[in-house]
Amino acid sequence: MKAWTVTSPGKLELVESPSESAGAGCVKIKVLESLISKPDVNVYSGKADVPLPVCPCGFCVGMVIETGADVHGLERGDRVFVRSQQSCGTCADCRAGKSWKCENTKIRGYSCDGFMRDFAVVPEADCVKIPDRVKNDEAVFIDYISLAVQTIAALDLDKGDYLAVCGASTLGIVLGQVALYYQAVPIIIDSNPEYLATAKSLGLYYTVDASETDPRTKIFHITGGKMAERVAHIASGNIPLSRSIDFTARGGMLAVIGRFGCIDAIPCSLENAVRNGITITGITNGAKNAQVAINMLVSKAVTVLPLINKTVSFDDIPSALEECATIKLNHFKTLIKFD
Repeated sequence: MKAWTVTSPGKLELVESPSESAGAGCVKIKVLESLISKPDVNVYSGKADVPLPVCPCGFCVGMVIETGADVHGLERGDRVFVRSQQSCGTCADCRAGKSWKCENTKIRGYSCDGFMRDFAVVPEADCVKIPDRVKNDEAVFIDYISLAVQTIAALDLDKGDYLAVCGASTLGIVLGQVALYYQAVPIIIDSNPEYLATAKSLGLYYTVDASETDPRTKIFHITGGKMAERVAHIASGNIPLSRSIDFTARGGMLAVIGRFGCIDAIPCSLENAVRNGITITGITNGAKNAQVAINMLVSKAVTVLPLINKTVSFDDIPSALEECATIKLNHFKTLIKFD
């Protein structure tokens, strides 16, 4: 078994280890595809405060090649998406079949090994079977769609509600599409014209270039003077949280959204939020929505392939990761395809 492993900041080594068999309740997978994202860059650069060595990459599509005892829902040859949250299998929620609520969750590629490797042994409970109609390139984004679905639920978004999405990142553009699916009206805000153009190409009609105009004024006009009843602040984006609060209607709701490893310190005065009765919630986990995410991919409610800006092989990983660390990381993703 081979794995690219961060052994110290800025140093990635290819580590070989003996083959591992699937234990009880686990499956062994051949990794087919993974994504390089911001947490991987933070781990590699030393910005993340995590114990090293660690194998990066929290997103994975794989093929089951071996099943352990007590595995009943998967068999050899099945394609699976593996959740980026690693469950413990022993806490009360795991024993109750709610592994997404695991109280001892670790984040793959961050606080435990991820999928910059050829094979992995993972709990069956962390795997979601992928239907034939969903491509590997699409399935690797399931975590993003799941998190977007969780955001829609947390914000109690209704048909016709305006949702200001502050940050046209991968997550922001996926969230905008999910909002359309629920018949809400997304408004995508960012200062990068390329990201906004991608959003428009995917049917997100209302976009606001924060570098050219005052977003608040434009949101005021789009919403007929109401401002946005619901606002999603993408933690890894380039919109300050204070501005996201300004975009929120009086008595509205604001969600701060981000995956572990993507959320930096967010200095912000909450005076305006308190004055205007704005409810703020944080969202980092949507794992329970994986099946809903798959259904959205099957129905083509969400399109993700335009969010891949580069594809590399297993051997190309060191140069690709170095490029992501030395150049400002594009919001869109580098896909790793394994042989």
